Amino acid sequence: MGRRAQYLTLAERQAAERAQKARYADSPRYSIIFSYWYGATHLIPSGRVKRQSQNSRAYHKKGGCHTSKLSLLSNQPRRRCSSVPPLPPSLISFATMPLPTSNLFHEASHSADALDESDLHLWEQEPPYNYPEPIMTAHEAHYTKNLVDVLFGRHWRLAKAVRDGHALRFANGKVQDLLDEIVESLVGRVHRWSTIASCITGTELDTNRNNVMADCWLQWQA
Repeated sequence: MGRRAQYLTLAERQAAERAQKARYADSPRYSIIFSYWYGATHLIPSGRVKRQSQNSRAYHKKGGCHTSKLSLLSNQPRRRCSSVPPLPPSLISFATMPLPTSNLFHEASHSADALDESDLHLWEQEPPYNYPEPIMTAHEAHYTKNLVDVLFGRHWRLAKAVRDGHALRFANGKVQDLLDEIVESLVGRVHRWSTIASCITGTELDTNRNNVMADCWLQWQA
């Protein structure tokens, strides 16, 4: 016995296909597919969503003149934020340097009370630095390394507080204002970083504390 035909006539099959297309066109779902080109999943609209999108494109192509919600929003006055300038290769190089992994770094990144941070303000000023240099013994070199680790930990802790504040503002819906402020701040910081880096470019790379701490500042600000 063979498999029984679902439709006995061509007219019945065509009618069933039209009904299936109608059900698909009225479905509000999205299909999830895996893109082998992009290596990630994507949401592909189907049914009602796809049909509405097609109708909208066809309407505007024919010169439709009704005002949509999207056009109303796009006509609202909006602050224009400055564009971010191209990042200098030296800034990218500093930005991709790894952070410390020592216990001092982790302690300073979690609490201001864990370590003595009373002298760190000296190295939070903009370089170049001209503080008196100690004789660079093994002890002084070890102290400089610890100073760098604690300073990075402190900056990480303070930056986390700023990120938490941004996340709260984002959750409260103040997205555009937040983005404008971030971009404006970023533009100014990139210009300032480039200016300061040009002032200390060519400094001999040695183990003296002023140079090490200047590189520390450039790395964190990057």
